[in-house]
Amino acid sequence: MFKKLLITLCMLIPLTASANFNDVYVANIQYDWINKTALEKEAMISEIHDIIFGEQTLEKRTDLKTLFKDKLKDKNHLDNYLAAAAGYKEYKGNNISAFYYKRMKNPFMYALQDKADTSNAFYYDAMGTLRYIDFIDGDYPDYPYYAIQYRINGTPVSAIYFISEDCQYLYKPNGEFEGVWYKHKLYNKQNKVILTRTTY
Repeated sequence: MFKKLLITLCMLIPLTASANFNDVYVANIQYDWINKTALEKEAMISEIHDIIFGEQTLEKRTDLKTLFKDKLKDKNHLDNYLAAAAGYKEYKGNNISAFYYKRMKNPFMYALQDKADTSNAFYYDAMGTLRYIDFIDGDYPDYPYYAIQYRINGTPVSAIYFISEDCQYLYKPNGEFEGVWYKHKLYNKQNKVILTRTTY
């Protein structure tokens, strides 16, 4: 489940520059970013940008600590942390996932998502303090959908569009395209790998 959300943070389908977004829903999903022309890449980037941002950019929010005051500390911190560390995917009504730094054997963060309300995901540090919130839009867990992540202080972090489990388009809060995740690698417009991740 969070395998889909990872992101720490979509849409690689054969598409011409003149195609419309509806084509994305019916096309066969395949990874072909490296084979796209510059024009095709720009068309995809622009299509997805407009879906997520429209004419806006992501602004800092001042309401998160009030909206989620009951989530600021995980009341079941120890149980959830241990379940995440043990590799559970579901635990006590939540989807759950653990995050590790390279070469660390204990998670530095874990995420919870209420199975009854999948519109948000909550990321806690190892001490059970809320650090990030994802706002999920679309028919999650069905593809495509997108997520916008904020720090708990309201600062936007990123927007990510999920076209499949393996492939996501990543944008900065100002709408600038960062790259396309395919499995463990983030590719820029020039097909250069600019980041890798251990989970996705």
